[in-house]
Amino acid sequence: PDVGGRYSVLTAVGLLPMAVAGIDIMQVMQGAFSARKTYDVRSFENPVWLYAASRNLLYRSGKAIELLSSFEPGFKMFGGWWQQLFGESEGKDGKGIFPASAQFTTDLHSLGQYIQDGERHLFETVIYVDDTGCDIDIPYSDDNGDNLNYLAGKPLSFVREMAFQGTLAAHKDGGAPSIVIRMDKMDVHDLGELFYFFELSCGISG
Repeated sequence: PDVGGRYSVLTAVGLLPMAVAGIDIMQVMQGAFSARKTYDVRSFENPVWLYAASRNLLYRSGKAIELLSSFEPGFKMFGGWWQQLFGESEGKDGKGIFPASAQFTTDLHSLGQYIQDGERHLFETVIYVDDTGCDIDIPYSDDNGDNLNYLAGKPLSFVREMAFQGTLAAHKDGGAPSIVIRMDKMDVHDLGELFYFFELSCGISG
């Protein structure tokens, strides 16, 4: 009863819908429990501390908007949860970083120009997953109508990685710094860990 709504994802409020959706909630909780042990370190090597400190330093330097982005469509709803977590927690007393989320590469078409060349008041936090659990090789085209046969035989993950690196470089050159949270893979256990990572980061940051 004394857990605020924005922190309720690891209570029955969040776990029941996950269970109904077929998600192994014991693995979610195990991931969060593992994260609790991993991040219970009083050190500036702690990635939770580094994230909280970095975003606050950026805020003090005039970066008032944080854009959470990822290159994985499955993260779209995660971005909505993250916005509520930080928006409700830090948006008080005339203070706080404004949290927004985007899905790349799709939203690069609509937002990329602004991020790279608009008002210099934002920074990015990028969640990047190396192994999404699904990859295909790009086929060879007989007519090469799109002039992309140089990519034939390469996995789609290669294209995603190049888009990720190119986007980071362009945004950095444009004065929009990025914090990158890079994960080897994303499964239910890792999702629980990520929930805990951001919840603890939010508490420290606030």
